[in-house]
Amino acid sequence: MALMGLDLGTSGCKSVVYTADGKYLSGAYREYTASRTSGIHELDANVMWDCIREVIAVGAKDCITATGGRERVEAVIVTSFGEAGVPVDENGNVLHGIVLYTDNRGAKETEDLCRSAGSGDILRGKKVIEDAVYMKPHSMYTLPKIMWYRNTLPDVYARMWKFFLIEDYAVWRLSGECKVSYSCAARSLAFDVVNKRWSETVLRAAGIPVSLFSDPVPSGTPAGCVLPSLCAELNLSPDTLIVNGAHDQISAAVGAGALTPGTSVDGMGTVECITPVFDRPLADPMLINRGYVSAPHAIDGLYATNAFTYCGGALIQWFRDTVGKDAKLLAAQKDTSAYRLLDAEISDDVCAKSPTGILVMPHFAGAATPYMDTDTHGAVIGLSLETTRAQFYKAMMEGVTYEMLLNIEMLKTGGMNIGQLNAAGGGARSEVWMQLKADITGLPVHTLENPEAGAVGCIMLGAVAKGYYRDLHEASRALVRTKKTFQPDAENHARYAEHYKKYKRIYDAVKTVYGSVNPYKES
Repeated sequence: MALMGLDLGTSGCKSVVYTADGKYLSGAYREYTASRTSGIHELDANVMWDCIREVIAVGAKDCITATGGRERVEAVIVTSFGEAGVPVDENGNVLHGIVLYTDNRGAKETEDLCRSAGSGDILRGKKVIEDAVYMKPHSMYTLPKIMWYRNTLPDVYARMWKFFLIEDYAVWRLSGECKVSYSCAARSLAFDVVNKRWSETVLRAAGIPVSLFSDPVPSGTPAGCVLPSLCAELNLSPDTLIVNGAHDQISAAVGAGALTPGTSVDGMGTVECITPVFDRPLADPMLINRGYVSAPHAIDGLYATNAFTYCGGALIQWFRDTVGKDAKLLAAQKDTSAYRLLDAEISDDVCAKSPTGILVMPHFAGAATPYMDTDTHGAVIGLSLETTRAQFYKAMMEGVTYEMLLNIEMLKTGGMNIGQLNAAGGGARSEVWMQLKADITGLPVHTLENPEAGAVGCIMLGAVAKGYYRDLHEASRALVRTKKTFQPDAENHARYAEHYKKYKRIYDAVKTVYGSVNPYKES
């Protein structure tokens, strides 16, 4: 009954092994680093593959040890971040680094795509594409990146056999099968989310053949068994299933119990993303224009959208590795987490129970929803010689949370009300951040017994695929449990509301300084 979730992120990958009834058995994590210089943001796919093999091998071996040899991993269920991809030749060689979603390469190609779809009219072409895939064209997505390869690196493009997204890259390396979940495919700008197939309309406009992509399948579909050549290295048996999971935010929604319209999860990973669930694709032009997409949920007939900021946990990690570098070293000596030490500094500081007054716009890697602006910059306003590191650190959390409140309000204008947040991911381990989040948003915030909702979602998908549960609802009743609820403090919420009014003015001010304007006001 041992099932492994394999979660692939932009800063690392992890394996977690559970029994089908939710008992933790083992896990492993390996961190890798993206190269981010001069606007070029890339990951090394070969390094990622090495880390994938490591975490699987360690997790599977520790599972055997933990159960005295009684259990081996029966299935590996893959979830990953979206948009980015891996170009591979027919011999399986990686042709180029993984160009990340924060990399603006593909901006010109996005315009070319719209112009082609609209017979020369960019605005008409934009509408054609939105009607086909329920997404606003943007350079962050996969399709413009492939067009960029064709236009800029024709030798690489000519050798491409497949352009894998991250999920299906791992599935292919493990099983030899080219399968991708609907929800990951939906992050490409080339997937028809209504008919669940690659969009002929958009691919024709792009001039990109459908053969470059994997076959789309529902979440929880077994791709095949692990390749025999990998079994010994990975400590897996030849009949171990490799299963397509879902885009990481959909997997987190599943693992947080967001399985019905009106429920939502706040995934606090490298990217922070609120994922509300609904029963039909979003057709509101205002929401589409602001970057809100419609992705198929793991449950047939349901959809979810992503309200997100590129720098959620990534911003907190940046602070840890720069301003908080000594806390990182001290944490290693004390065998604890640097984040826990930094949280303790906040608790001991005068800012513990009140807003810092420092405003941080967390666009350190560009802005996601509701701006979809990769050319904007981060900003910090309100520092003084009296500012402590604890206040600066807390301000980072406040800035990310203000950005998410902006998204919550935007969704509300489109008729999507969010009444509570089920917090998941690494950031949900911080009680300081959870209370701050409740105070800023004015919403109750629930943490889960297992904050790694993406991993739990994988286990649920695998357990259903193996027949341990009839469906995800039954799996959720067995595996998803609330740990603690943080209620907003009314006085603090009122204080934060005043600072939030100022926060909403920063974006336009920064764009004015850099000589540009708010992109969604032009549409």
